[in-house]
Amino acid sequence: MRGNIQRGKHTSSVSKAKPVYHVPSHIGFSGLIDIAVRGKSHPVLKTSWDSSDHAAQICVMVLDDTYPFLLNAANCEGSKINKIIRRLEDRVSGEKDLNAAKTLYAIATQTAFDVLGLYLHHRELFDQIAPRREMLPGLFSIHPDTANVMERMRRDSRLGARTRFARQVGSKAYFISDAPANIYARAIIHSIEINGRLESIESQQAGWAAFDRKEGVQIIVMPFPEYVRGIEQIPVPMTADNVMQYWRKGKEIILEEMPDFHLRPEWDDYRNRRAYQTGRKKGAIQHAIFKDILAALRTIAGSNHKHRRTASKPVTK
Repeated sequence: MRGNIQRGKHTSSVSKAKPVYHVPSHIGFSGLIDIAVRGKSHPVLKTSWDSSDHAAQICVMVLDDTYPFLLNAANCEGSKINKIIRRLEDRVSGEKDLNAAKTLYAIATQTAFDVLGLYLHHRELFDQIAPRREMLPGLFSIHPDTANVMERMRRDSRLGARTRFARQVGSKAYFISDAPANIYARAIIHSIEINGRLESIESQQAGWAAFDRKEGVQIIVMPFPEYVRGIEQIPVPMTADNVMQYWRKGKEIILEEMPDFHLRPEWDDYRNRRAYQTGRKKGAIQHAIFKDILAALRTIAGSNHKHRRTASKPVTK
């Protein structure tokens, strides 16, 4: 939030008055659209990172799985391991250190072997862990039976079945597609999840006090937009049962922040359709776009495959 400081007018005529800056109280929808872009095939909407970099694509899932154990200061063993790995990574990226790369590879091999041991010899532990993870460490070798064992372990893991992404497992609409309706649907999900956890204006204002004293400025937190009202009551994560709540709130968000969203270049195709060239009713293009966004939300929520064998009821972490 501190990166979004906006310069305001001085509120005093005194020459030495503190500079006044206005900061948003929430995360705006247009910024979330940028975050929600994943691919590079759309002529207008572009992601800021290389969409061919698979490591970047799965980075959030890796953090979901590792943060509580390797980045939590309360976990002494995990913190020590994380420091070792980070130092090795720095040597690889900064110095192209071959020995550091070999050591990382060896660590990964040993830990993947131990996960295989959990699966083969301590299945009761493996079954408690894997469905609550989004990543599955695999051990691939030149042994002719390894590929079959890995495939069996992948199937048995029920990977992601007990995570917030249970209904999005394998979903291209959520993880990959850069169709505008899918991007807007993802941005709606992000907006509800993030802005549903906002602190009050008073709490945010108090949080800037130390910054104000240090920098000699006055920060003013701007009011919430109207759509924030009631947003915290929408259940997280989105499911087939609450997808309409996401769609209705998403319409509020878009119409309040971007009332002329249908004029943006990513929706050119809708405006150029023959059906809308003459005699269209007011709001017809917006209606068509919202209809496709609803279809995207339903796809992401798993409404089209409620009885998937791999997915059980998702849980929040």
